Amino acid sequence: MEARAYVKSLMTEVGLAVREDAMGNIFGRWRGSDPSLGSVLTGSHCDAIPLAGMYDGTLGVIGAIEALAALKRAGFQPKRSLEVMMFTSEEPTRFKLSCVGSRAMAGALAADTLDVKLDENGTSFLEAANAIGYGGESLQAILDATHAMLHAANAVGYGGKSHQAILDATRTPKGSVDYFVELHIEQGPLLEQEHTDIGVVTAIAAPAALEVHFYGDGGHAGAQLMPLRNDAGLAGAELALAVEAHT
Repeated sequence: MEARAYVKSLMTEVGLAVREDAMGNIFGRWRGSDPSLGSVLTGSHCDAIPLAGMYDGTLGVIGAIEALAALKRAGFQPKRSLEVMMFTSEEPTRFKLSCVGSRAMAGALAADTLDVKLDENGTSFLEAANAIGYGGESLQAILDATHAMLHAANAVGYGGKSHQAILDATRTPKGSVDYFVELHIEQGPLLEQEHTDIGVVTAIAAPAALEVHFYGDGGHAGAQLMPLRNDAGLAGAELALAVEAHT
């Protein structure tokens, strides 16, 4: 929350109109001379996975704010509105759901997905919130506190009566954004190896998760002969090698 407040304070300092959508994405808008045109949107995220480094995501947020500040200092007057944003919950790993803010903006996140997410210990989102000071000791206290939190969220511009209402309010209306650009560290070695300061991305990885189950047969560690074994671990290793060879 301190980081979110800091980002909003930076936006305010450079004269941007700050808002938050229903999911908690933060925007700082520099109104253009023709607000009927779709905006130019830039930004990134400020949450990161462990050991990602201090510039993962934050460069694209803080750098974008400074870029607009520099344009203002130079006397530039935009025709299109220019907008800096900070995506919320871009890389959370606890509930195995990433890109929450951006997926909600794109209409690519379903309410029932949010309803069933648990962490590796079987803890629900509501239980996690209660553990850090939200909710209460009983179910009714949790429900009462959650209801109060919902009113508070609505009062500052985010939240909703249901997950679906939040998602509907977050989705970016067609035509409101015409261009999006993100400044991001490479997170790889090529630019440094080639002594190049910056590059333009022409393609991007699209990670997908696939859960595969292998089943084998049990047997005596010594007496079960190798030709008779059906080892699930070896089958998994063969698949891993096949994927590596394919890529």
